[in-house]
Amino acid sequence: MVSTRAHLIGDGVENPANALALAEAARMFAISCSFRDTRGLAEQLPDLSTVDTAALLGGPGQLIAVDNTPGAESVYRAGLLHDGASVVVGNERRGVRPDVLRAAARTVQIPMPGHGVNTLNVATAAAVALYYLLDANGRRQARAPRPETHRPALLLAAPRDHVEAGSSLRSAAAFGWQTVTVDDREKVWFGTPRPVRNEARAAARSHRNPLRVVPAGDAWSPPPGSRVVICTPDADGPPLHRTELTGAGTVLVLPDGHGWQHPPGAQFARVAVPGEAGRYRLLTGIVLAEAARQLGIRTTAHRPPRRGLSYRSVLDQTTSPDIDLVQQWELAQY
Repeated sequence: MVSTRAHLIGDGVENPANALALAEAARMFAISCSFRDTRGLAEQLPDLSTVDTAALLGGPGQLIAVDNTPGAESVYRAGLLHDGASVVVGNERRGVRPDVLRAAARTVQIPMPGHGVNTLNVATAAAVALYYLLDANGRRQARAPRPETHRPALLLAAPRDHVEAGSSLRSAAAFGWQTVTVDDREKVWFGTPRPVRNEARAAARSHRNPLRVVPAGDAWSPPPGSRVVICTPDADGPPLHRTELTGAGTVLVLPDGHGWQHPPGAQFARVAVPGEAGRYRLLTGIVLAEAARQLGIRTTAHRPPRRGLSYRSVLDQTTSPDIDLVQQWELAQY
């Protein structure tokens, strides 16, 4: 059943695959999805629901833009949406269009501390934004003097699609991970044919993604003494935002489906969404966003202002029996 609580709108999305993933993100939260089609998307997807500019900008509900524009508020503390609100995500290269930004009641951004990659796949961004705007909202991002010391290790467990794996690696880099282990038993990342490899690397934005991807090997086992947290939508465990996802020695495991055998003693965290479970990139994006929120941003230590030396104190420090002081009138007569 589709809820009228919110509506997802893709603005200027070009890629049909991204449009389908965006519609799936809406179904995760049991809301409707439509597109302002300026790129001929409807010609490739005849069943696409579209909206014109007048309806988009002049609709009855609140307009919320998701864009990393200066001055946008963090999605972590944006608060719940009003019923009937429209959440707009834009083209991956150009973002939300200026007319929407001007008309929006609020603009929210997803904080991303990564280097090299600072954007998410448009469908992943929509899923993350909806997760906080509709459900797990109001949780401020933590602050810590050295958050990187608490960053958990990350294992992508048996992803079944190369594009989903690539998009998930892109999200990991955007949220600040530098190394990710991949259990590639489905052969979607390592040793793939050239066309598959090219598509996967493009989805990961490998040309500017500094992420180090490490194969897990045939029989992955957690490091001794580590705490393993497995995050899935159907886990028998507490909701994701009520589970501690960070800490030294923590390993986050993101399995794709039910075929991955978890190690003994693992904890479980449930990615709670009101609708369908959603594809792999959407789930990993939500988990990584919540882990990044818990990890926090680095605080800057306050340093008192440095006290400068006065003219008198300089004279006092340099005066000694071996130094002759010269008066100004003596210099004038010299």
